[in-house]
Amino acid sequence: MEQQTAEEWNQRHDGKACRAFIITYEKMKRYEGSWHLICEPLLSGYFFLKTEESKVLEEAQDSIPIDSGEERFLKELGGRDHHVPMSRGYIREGKTCVTEGPLCGHESQIQKIDRHKRLAHLDCRMDQYQRKGLWAGLEIVSKS
Repeated sequence: MEQQTAEEWNQRHDGKACRAFIITYEKMKRYEGSWHLICEPLLSGYFFLKTEESKVLEEAQDSIPIDSGEERFLKELGGRDHHVPMSRGYIREGKTCVTEGPLCGHESQIQKIDRHKRLAHLDCRMDQYQRKGLWAGLEIVSKS
C-alpha cells in the first residue's frame, strides 16, 4: 500500500523537485518448510518525501517533518536505495556484535533480539510516528 501511494504521488508530481519513496527492510520468514527472504516497509503506513520546495509539502496533508538526527539514522540504515538489508552477527558473553550489514555500529541501540524470527528491535525514538523503535533483520549465527 505504501509503495503504491508513493508511486501515485510521483506520477502526479512528475517533473517537480520532489520524490516520494518508502524505506523497506529485509527479514526472514518461514513458510512452505523453509526460510525465505522478504521485504516489508520499515515504517508501516508511511512514505517519505524528499524535496527542497516547501510549497510541495503544503499539498501533502498530514505531513510530518523529520529532524536531522532521524534523517541521518534512516540514511545510515537504508542508504541511497532506501532499503535495509539483513544484518548478521553473534552473541558472545551476552553482548551482541554485528559483523555485517547496516546494524554494524548500532549494537547499542538493539533493545531486543528475536532469534527465532531473526529480528532486532532498535531503540530509536520517533515520537511523531508514535513509535518507540524499529524492527530490522538480524541473523545471529552463533551464541556463546
